[in-house]
Amino acid sequence: MNRFSRVASPLRNVLISLVAIVLALVCASVLLVAGGISPLQAYRAMVEAAFGSAFAVGVTLGKTVPRLLPALGIALALRAGLWNIGAEGQIYVGATAAAAVAMFTPDLGFPVSAALALLAAVLGGALWGLIPGVLRAYRGVSEVITSLMLVYVAVQFTNYLVEGPWLVPNSTFPSTPIFAPSFRLPIIWEGTLVNGGVVLALLASVVLGLVVSRTTFGLWLRAIGSNQRATEVLGLPVRHMVMAAMAASGAFAGLGGAIEVLGIRGRLLESFSPGYGFQAIAIALLGRLDPLGIVGAAVVFGALEAGSAGLQVASANISSAIAPVIEGLAVIFLLVGLGVDERLARRRRTLRALTEQRDQQSGRTAAA
Repeated sequence: MNRFSRVASPLRNVLISLVAIVLALVCASVLLVAGGISPLQAYRAMVEAAFGSAFAVGVTLGKTVPRLLPALGIALALRAGLWNIGAEGQIYVGATAAAAVAMFTPDLGFPVSAALALLAAVLGGALWGLIPGVLRAYRGVSEVITSLMLVYVAVQFTNYLVEGPWLVPNSTFPSTPIFAPSFRLPIIWEGTLVNGGVVLALLASVVLGLVVSRTTFGLWLRAIGSNQRATEVLGLPVRHMVMAAMAASGAFAGLGGAIEVLGIRGRLLESFSPGYGFQAIAIALLGRLDPLGIVGAAVVFGALEAGSAGLQVASANISSAIAPVIEGLAVIFLLVGLGVDERLARRRRTLRALTEQRDQQSGRTAAA
C-alpha cells in the first residue's frame, strides 16, 4: 500500500503536521541563536509581515494560491499512487496558455475573456499532465521521470516566447505586454492585492474534497493507490484512471499558473515561478493529501514566504533564507513522522493478529 494514499484519521493528520512544523521552528531557532539572533524577534517580525495588516494578509494569500492549486493536483495524483513531480512545468504551460488567449483573442469583455484564459490554462496544464499519464498507462514509463523532464521543456519554451516573439520592446525585464483589464482577475479586497484567484482556489479545494470523498472516481483512485494489481483483477479501468488522475493533477497546476499571471502580475514574465510546483509537493505531503490540510499547509508556506521580508526589516543580520530552511525541516520531520506512524500502525496490526490467533487457539483447547 502506498503510505501517502492511505488517509489516516483527520486528527492524527493534523497532529503529525503540527508536530513537524513545531519541530522545524525549534530547529530553526537553534540556527538563529547560533547566529546571535533572538528567535522571538525573528518570528515576531515574520508574523507581523505576514499577518500584521490587511495588506500583509493580502500578500500572504497572494503567495499561498500559486502553491495551493498545484498541491491539490499533486495530492489527487498521489491518492492513485502516482507522483506528479512535473507540476512546475504544468504551471508554466497553464500560464503560457492563458497569456496566449489574453494577447491574441478578441476582447469579449469581463468575465468572458477571463474565463476563456482560465479555461485555456486548465486545458494546457491537463494536456501537459496527460503526457506522462499516457506513457505510464501504456508503456509503463515512470511518471516521476517523464513529468520532471517535461518541466524543463515547459520552462524553456516559455522563456523563449517571453525573450523572443512575445517580448515587449525595450523592456528592462523579459515580459509580455500588460493584459487588457477584461482578461485580468479583479481585486476583491480593497487596499490589498487579493484578487478573484483566491476564490477560485478555495472553490477548487472544495471540489477536490467532494470528488475524493463523495464520487466513484475518488473511490477508484483510492483503490488504485492501495493496490493497483488487485484493481486490475477486479476489472476497473486502471489505465484510464491513471491518465485521468495525471490530467486532472495538471489541470490544477495550470489553473495556478493562470491565476499568477492574470492576477497580481497582469502579464507573463520570464521565470515568474520561484519553484511553486516543487514546493507544492511538500505542501501536499504536509497536508497529508487532505484538501483542508493542504489549504492550511499552503497558508503556512505562503506566510513563511511573505514573512521572510519582515526579517530583513527586523535585523540586517537575519537572512530571508530562513523561510525555505523552515519549510525543508518541516518536510523532513513530516517524513519521519510518517515513518513512525506507519511502524506503530504495523505493530498494532501485528499485535491484533497475534491476539486473535491466541484467542482462537484458547477456544479450540477449551472445546477439546
